Amino acid sequence: MRVLRFEGGQVRSGGEELAGPGAPVWIDLAPTPENMAFLAARFRFHPLALEDAAHEDQRVKLEQYTDNLFTVVHRISPAPDDSELVTYEVDAFLTAEALVTVHSARIAEVDRAFERCASEPELLARGVDFALYLVHDAITDAHFTLVDALTADVEELAESVLSERRDESDEELLDRVLTARRQHVMLRKRFAPQREVFATLARPGQALVRDQTAVYFRDVVDHAVRLTEEIDTGRDLLASAMDAYLSSTNNRLSSVMTRLTLISTIFLPLNFIGTFFGMNLDILPPRVAVPLVLLSMVAMPVAMYAVFRRKRWL
Repeated sequence: MRVLRFEGGQVRSGGEELAGPGAPVWIDLAPTPENMAFLAARFRFHPLALEDAAHEDQRVKLEQYTDNLFTVVHRISPAPDDSELVTYEVDAFLTAEALVTVHSARIAEVDRAFERCASEPELLARGVDFALYLVHDAITDAHFTLVDALTADVEELAESVLSERRDESDEELLDRVLTARRQHVMLRKRFAPQREVFATLARPGQALVRDQTAVYFRDVVDHAVRLTEEIDTGRDLLASAMDAYLSSTNNRLSSVMTRLTLISTIFLPLNFIGTFFGMNLDILPPRVAVPLVLLSMVAMPVAMYAVFRRKRWL
């Protein structure tokens, strides 16, 4: 098997030309019209599969045709400013003697697998299905760093929610929680079907994936399951953090409302006393009424405050 790469519409591999029919080859290219036309003429892939490869907005999937299979997997990485997650699509056509990978952006994991196959002859001897395993394995393992970082961020968020001393406002904390939930939902939507694609490739008895290579795909399935489980754990922890945040917010609001209600209750008798004795009623002499009213307006709030404190309402 030889490895070749399209650059600017031309096939280059150390000055060699593309191998003729029947020679195992891995071709890595971008989804340009010229390259898609070349694949249609050279390999006669199904037009629907070529259309999907030309428009990189496909869901994760595996489609089997008469003499080839077509897979779509996603490489997810943080944006340059770490604000969002960016998805890069990697399409692959696998035939008995050829592997064709199609992607518009440079993906480090694909480049490393490509360079390994170009420099290590023992990998080339294992066939094109093993090269497909190398690509999928590298892409899957690259997500562990991303998921581990998200898990650490979720644990920090949970601690911040439960902490009484926070370095950020409630609005900033809520925005971080919602962003993390959105990222976990997106990862779950990508990884769950990706796991099913790898599980299909790991089944023995397939025409294009040999049994000795299917064993390696089982390892990719195991890694995909671990990623999915870690994402599910992060989602559960985020749900708990959100519940704790809402509960903490409601408790603080309830505490504030309780204090305001008790303050209003304390000042309500003062309003009554001032209103009652301000109606110019000749009930008591002024020299008696004034000290009595002042004493009542001082003693009653103090007494009510003492009662509230004793009942632990304040």
